[in-house]
Amino acid sequence: MNNSAPITQRGLAREREKLLPGTVVTFTTIMHPPTRLGSRPRMIGLIELENGRRVLAPLLSEVPFIGQMVRPRMRLSHVTEEGLRVYGVAFEALTNVPVMQKFPGYILALSGPSGVGKSTISRMLTQACADYTASVPILTTREPKQGDESEYVYTTPKEFDRLLRTGAIVSATDIPSKGEARRYGYRGADIEAIWREGKVPVVVTEMHLLQGLAHHFGRRSILSFGLLPPGKSKRAKLSQLLHRLRARGRETEEHIRDRLKNAERDLAFFTERKDLFDHIVVNEDLSSLITSMKKKVPGLSGA
Repeated sequence: MNNSAPITQRGLAREREKLLPGTVVTFTTIMHPPTRLGSRPRMIGLIELENGRRVLAPLLSEVPFIGQMVRPRMRLSHVTEEGLRVYGVAFEALTNVPVMQKFPGYILALSGPSGVGKSTISRMLTQACADYTASVPILTTREPKQGDESEYVYTTPKEFDRLLRTGAIVSATDIPSKGEARRYGYRGADIEAIWREGKVPVVVTEMHLLQGLAHHFGRRSILSFGLLPPGKSKRAKLSQLLHRLRARGRETEEHIRDRLKNAERDLAFFTERKDLFDHIVVNEDLSSLITSMKKKVPGLSGA
């Protein structure tokens, strides 16, 4: 017999564990649920409970978001053909204000062509919101340059390959350039360390790095901003990028030409892969842009 007191007690304990509050890790909408559950779409969330366990359950919040605090609630699931009313556990929002210190659960990605201001915006944002965000170091095989900040970790091509093979690098790209190997990547351990601090990791990406992060962590784990230079036409945008690249004085003319070629592909990527971007913004005035971005990022509007 399997109805002994210890087994029954363990079963009841497992059921009680499901009735703990938790945090939304990710969520999705099921447009066509099983017939017995009715025809209305259902929002299903992956919830990390207070004890660290993760469960899948319906969400009752009208506008859920990653990092939202929720609590369990018994609600009517469906009625059987015999008329029996079946209840199940669903989760409702404790608050509609994100609590970033508890579990941010996503990556803030800043994408765009060279010269658009990704690194500058990342530094300003993480400095202004230091209690909530942290920059993820970029692993690169290129040589250090004047004007580099602390965002880079320099390594050899051989070591880069080793980390890629072992899975330590979760997203990588090669930036075409004459006369120099330019490889860039992000290590999963660096991102996860920031999550453990209760902060949002901020990454600077281009199209391949963004796709790699979305593939590894899942698209819903990325809050993505596409950054554009001002200008109504592609030519005007590229002209702005050329001016900025020359003004910062870090590149040779040959490298600048390489970066402009890559920039054309990056600009086309915004149109070709709209699904990878949550917001497209124009970097014309840094102060105004930072203020606007803070309003679009859960938990940062009051920071």
